[in-house]
Amino acid sequence: MRLGGAFFALFSLLFSLPLTGCGFHLRGAVSAELADDLRQMRVAAAGGAYAPLAIEMRHVLSAQAGVRIVDAVDAGVPTLTLSEEHVESQVLAIDVTGKVSDYLLNYRVQYSLADGQGRELISVESVKLQREYTFDKLSVLAKEKEEEFLRREMQRDAVQQILRRLASLPPAGAR
Repeated sequence: MRLGGAFFALFSLLFSLPLTGCGFHLRGAVSAELADDLRQMRVAAAGGAYAPLAIEMRHVLSAQAGVRIVDAVDAGVPTLTLSEEHVESQVLAIDVTGKVSDYLLNYRVQYSLADGQGRELISVESVKLQREYTFDKLSVLAKEKEEEFLRREMQRDAVQQILRRLASLPPAGAR
């Protein structure tokens, strides 16, 4: 039994070395590095400060990027504006009886970033995501929960894409 455990440990070590050498890491496992002038930030959202998208964005900025979130409008810090969030469901397929069998969820969020003086650092950009799901009239409640889960998942994915875009900005002196 002890020999099997040692073999497994050796195999795991030999397998993981090439992955770490090539820079592989799980998405979300590493924090984002933002420019120093983005270490304090204000997040404004069209749906208000307590909109789910704004809450998720503030949480990710502080947890993954170490950003100190400022609520004061006149604080003179960069402002990330989440200007529009839109979710749309459309029919993707119809079965032989003429009933809907598949839906396509479209999710889009627009955002922009301005520095503390109001100069535009990122003009209005969009993140667009799509997910498909099947609909079963016999399990309507389960499918409603699945759609809700997909919407939250797309929101989290959009927040991660925005964070990666913020991390790609050069420091203030190089802009």
